[in-house]
Amino acid sequence: MDYLNSKTPYNDIVLPTTWDIEEKSPCIDIDSSRLKVNYTNLDDYKAAIVRANHPIPSQCGIFYFEVKIIFKGENGMIGIGYCTKQIDKKKDDLTYINRQKHNENKDYEKNNRDESRECGYHGDDGYSFCSGDGVRYGPTFTSGDIIGCYLNFISKIVFYTKNGINLGN
Repeated sequence: MDYLNSKTPYNDIVLPTTWDIEEKSPCIDIDSSRLKVNYTNLDDYKAAIVRANHPIPSQCGIFYFEVKIIFKGENGMIGIGYCTKQIDKKKDDLTYINRQKHNENKDYEKNNRDESRECGYHGDDGYSFCSGDGVRYGPTFTSGDIIGCYLNFISKIVFYTKNGINLGN
């Protein structure tokens, strides 16, 4: 049983466990359990973001999380994924959600790709967006679906799941 108390490089790793009430867009409400998120803006096309209470540490090697879509809203424009801290939670033009700005932001993204990155799988069209670049990825998702995000920091692989089924890299 001494191995349980032994010091390893992984003892100090803190994993994300809930949504962060401070790290969110103004139009996002988080319930008291910090496990449920509600989009409150009347405009279904306004981009919003919410982050976990702790960043995913690359030292963990592999990380997986799931999100259940309780209500997709009028148009289902929900993106599940990850982003770096540099992504502004108050911006209205988050490129991974607001695709109309996609082409305008190409030069900015090219110059800032190392420090600012976001990737997400979108429910309304099944596209995966990474720092503005969208590609057809998988089926759309809606209310009742469970979307997972797998991050492998070792092999640099990201994939998503829908209701437990791997949708591929």
